[in-house]
Amino acid sequence: MLKKKLLFILLLCLFFVNQGVEPTKAESNFIRIAVKEGFDGKIKSGRGFPIQVTVENSGADFSGDILFNFATSYNSSGAKAISIDVPKGSKKTYSLSIPAYSEDYSNNGQIKQSIFLYKGSWKDNHEQDFIGDKMLKPKYIDQDKRTIGFLSEDSDRLKELKVMALANQIEPIVLTEDMVPEDEIGLDSLDYILIDEFAISKFKKPQQQAILNWIQNGGKLIAGAAPNAASSYGSLYQVLPMKPDKEVAAETKFFQLTPALLAFQHIPVFVGQVEVGAEITVRSGDLPMVVHKGYGAGEIWQTAFSLGDEPLSSWKEYGQWFAASPMLSSTSKSQLQNGGQNPFDMLFNEFAEINEYFSSTQFSVGQISLFLFMYLLLLAPFLYFLLKRLDKREHAWWIIIGAAVLSSVGIFAIGAKDRIAKPQMNQTGIYKAENDQLTGLEAVTLLSNTSGDYQVGFSKGSFYGVPGPSNMAVSDGKRYAVLENGRKSSSVTFPNVEFWATRTYFGHASKQNAGQFDIKLSYENKKLTGTIVNQFPYDFEELYIWSGSQKINLGSLKRGESLTVNETFQQDYLAGPYSQGNSFQVPNSQQEVDKFKKKRMEYVAIENLYNNSQSENQPILYGYTKDSVIEADIKGKNESIKGLSLIYQTLALDTKFSGSFTIKDDMLRTHLNIIHGGFFNDSSENRREMDLDDGEYDYVLELPNQLSKMKREFKDLEITWQGTNITCSLLNHSNGTFLPLTNSPAVIKEHLDEFISKDGVITIKLIKTGQGDPHVRMPALSIKGEISQ
Repeated sequence: MLKKKLLFILLLCLFFVNQGVEPTKAESNFIRIAVKEGFDGKIKSGRGFPIQVTVENSGADFSGDILFNFATSYNSSGAKAISIDVPKGSKKTYSLSIPAYSEDYSNNGQIKQSIFLYKGSWKDNHEQDFIGDKMLKPKYIDQDKRTIGFLSEDSDRLKELKVMALANQIEPIVLTEDMVPEDEIGLDSLDYILIDEFAISKFKKPQQQAILNWIQNGGKLIAGAAPNAASSYGSLYQVLPMKPDKEVAAETKFFQLTPALLAFQHIPVFVGQVEVGAEITVRSGDLPMVVHKGYGAGEIWQTAFSLGDEPLSSWKEYGQWFAASPMLSSTSKSQLQNGGQNPFDMLFNEFAEINEYFSSTQFSVGQISLFLFMYLLLLAPFLYFLLKRLDKREHAWWIIIGAAVLSSVGIFAIGAKDRIAKPQMNQTGIYKAENDQLTGLEAVTLLSNTSGDYQVGFSKGSFYGVPGPSNMAVSDGKRYAVLENGRKSSSVTFPNVEFWATRTYFGHASKQNAGQFDIKLSYENKKLTGTIVNQFPYDFEELYIWSGSQKINLGSLKRGESLTVNETFQQDYLAGPYSQGNSFQVPNSQQEVDKFKKKRMEYVAIENLYNNSQSENQPILYGYTKDSVIEADIKGKNESIKGLSLIYQTLALDTKFSGSFTIKDDMLRTHLNIIHGGFFNDSSENRREMDLDDGEYDYVLELPNQLSKMKREFKDLEITWQGTNITCSLLNHSNGTFLPLTNSPAVIKEHLDEFISKDGVITIKLIKTGQGDPHVRMPALSIKGEISQ
């Protein structure tokens, strides 16, 4: 009888448990999730991309969060959250962008799920089951390929350009309006965007701004002509290098690849005023056909002709001409990723890692020795005589122990007072100022004072970052850092932070309407004179002018104030800054932290921003401010914030100079174009040394901007190189051929204007051959000449 009662009670319990569990499971199974990753399912490893997620609800009203796990590298992961609200019987589509996705993450066979659904806020941890896609499964574009997105009213018009792209290791992607995200990080997998008579104006304002920001962060826009460009291009029209206002017929000789005449002698073109500072790279008579300008770290190429109209669209040699044009011949940002090294790992090591050093009270060896002296030599004898006099020597045991405990507590309290009271936060920013906008990099690191969740919010700008490296498995992204975007601000939440632990968030950042330096300077007889007005909303504690390897400290400059400049340089003319390399030493004191931090900031400003931008070889004005460009705060905490930002602006100087000159390496701006091959390391101590795979490279050097605009005559060009694993040849700009250089040093004294372009560019082709040693010392140049007024 007892057994029957126990069996009945057991069955009854199972019935009620089943009744409690089944409704939740049934309700969650009414949610179906479908995702579309990237561009037609394709992305670049380590680069951002958009996601379209469709949520279908066949049950009761549902609101909650979806989390998408991602990994930027093998040891850095996070999750991107998006809130959904899907009424009963409805279907909704949402868009978001993921900052990066690593092939290491996709290939991890232990990961069975990367998409998670939560009822209500994800912070409440009410995870729900659902049906549909539970993993992101993008296809990866080969890292050696560039990517080009086509925006056209009819993509068939661009069939010749698609064929051209495939033949030149470029992945062609046909874009639609719903593929374009509302933040620039979603466009990061694209190297080029080509627009062919497509109404950008019908995009949402955030989509148009995303394209503008994508260009500023290194993208390349190719804009074809349209009958009504002002209305067609929307927000992009304001940044086009040419403002077309009339239609004319242009001869087509500039298209000819062979002496044979083209079947079409004229095409309609739209021309107008060319912006000051823009460059006309292709002409038809006096008419500009292709116009170019730099925009932030990116470029804008504009054609006077439609990119997809007849007769070009059916011309069989159109793709061949386009591939040889300067629009595709410039270095792409995929070639600037240090030979395939994960860009986030490189950026963390060079930039964000130094942000994780926090100031604290430190005791020197002398101070600790003094404590021991007082304790051993003063306390012990003092107690002995005192207690002997009082006849209380039996109390010595607890007094000595008590003194030791009090001393230890005191030392601990003094050393840890900053970390006990409140959490701390370091902010480091590096920005280029251009057109009243700041574009660059930001790193934010928190140091917890207690364990628990920490949410860091950002405002007053755009900040698209990724979490720093962690000791957690990449499969635990949603447990390490969760990113959320709001309309006016964004945030990252670090769950379950340990006691006295650091968390870092870093990446690209920008700010509109940020101000600038109003610079009115002239240079004559090695004297720089004029005024600088600080129109930024920041106070600069230190301000420098940097030309070549020489820096001059101008002092401090507060917001709204002006500074009179009267400085002497060692150079006849000023050039772009020359970085002496990076130091990865470990600081031993707070003074060394500050010193190393500024040295690294200067290195990254030049190598990651200046050298990768479209700035001409010009000197810079830069300064340090403790004011934050991107405002950050820890929600619900009274944190202590320490900020430091470097902001630089290029100097376009009015230079007066005549007489002989000599140019050395530190006055030349350089970059390496990869024809085929790759580089996987550049020396941290000297950027003129690299480790190269076997292959072919174009080593490009630029003269100072001021010199290229003067009436000059070159007398002597000397090129020196070392090693037997490279051969060098020099480009003749007049006929496009390369002159082999047989002996080092090679000295050229005749027809130098053929080897140095009108814009002051020298190109040396390097052929790296297999000699068992990847290390290559780049050729060194010395140029002599004369300037006449």
